[in-house]
Amino acid sequence: MRELYQQFLKRPLAVRVSLAVALGGSLLTLIQIVLLESGLDGICFSGGCEIVDSQTTVSPVFFNFFGLLFFQAIFWAIYAGRRSKELQFYVRVLLSAALAAEGVLVSFQYLVVETFCTYCLLVFSLVVILNVLHGLQHAVTGIAIFVTVVMAFSTLQFKTTSSESAATGINDLGKGSYAVLPGEANKPKLSLFFSSTCPHCERVIKSMQQGTTCAVSFNPVSKVTKFPLTTVLSNEDYDVGINRTFMKSLSQTSIPVLLVENQRQIQLISGGNAIMDFLDTSCRLPGSTPYLGQSLNLFEPVNELVLQTPGDSCSDDVVDCDQVDAQR
Repeated sequence: MRELYQQFLKRPLAVRVSLAVALGGSLLTLIQIVLLESGLDGICFSGGCEIVDSQTTVSPVFFNFFGLLFFQAIFWAIYAGRRSKELQFYVRVLLSAALAAEGVLVSFQYLVVETFCTYCLLVFSLVVILNVLHGLQHAVTGIAIFVTVVMAFSTLQFKTTSSESAATGINDLGKGSYAVLPGEANKPKLSLFFSSTCPHCERVIKSMQQGTTCAVSFNPVSKVTKFPLTTVLSNEDYDVGINRTFMKSLSQTSIPVLLVENQRQIQLISGGNAIMDFLDTSCRLPGSTPYLGQSLNLFEPVNELVLQTPGDSCSDDVVDCDQVDAQR
């Protein structure tokens, strides 16, 4: 073991750093696989990871498995390829291919999902570092490949005729907004997913009667006939299908859900109590008091999409919304 370590120290600095980065990438993807397979939350520093994962056709475990194979292949090829020009060639081919793949994934996050997965960006940074460590000429070639893929991807259009079947990004939620409560420009932008028949949703909305410093978009998952807030900008052409699709893509089965968009991250908060705690700490107007009143029936029930359950959330089967509407 000591002899292997001595051999490692004798290698050029760029090779040692490359080995360390490849090993770090292997450990990172392995830990992510274990966490996901154990049913735990994966490594992520924002809600963007969950949103991006929900928009892919394959499991995130699949991506991480191939990421693990990639970093392991790079590690052992660099380790054994000091005297083999052929292995060094294959390493450069793999690294260039990885940058091309990352070009697709980064473009997908920016242009289609319209939010970034911080874990994905971490893996992307490791791939970039490995390419840079293999020389200026190779790095320039890799950048050219990455930019070409991004430019080609940006010319494509990812839209379908139905809002229920299209991949819904965060920027599409404006079309599903029933009303907007104005707020301050430097505060987080909020999107509240609710239903007319959910008392916990009603309680959250009623708590905003005094106003908030955050701009709030109200995105219903079912038709709304009455709304308790008057100081809002209404939108009669709101599309419920967009909100259903977005909730479905996140595997959210209960409401209310609050989407918080900050400059640095995206956060998902579910449950009436958690949402009102966030509003009290981040968006409450100076001098206003937290809402402590009892829930009143301010809505007229429209359908049975939402059933009241214990706790501070309502169960919402957004997957079967079309079937219920068709029956009615």
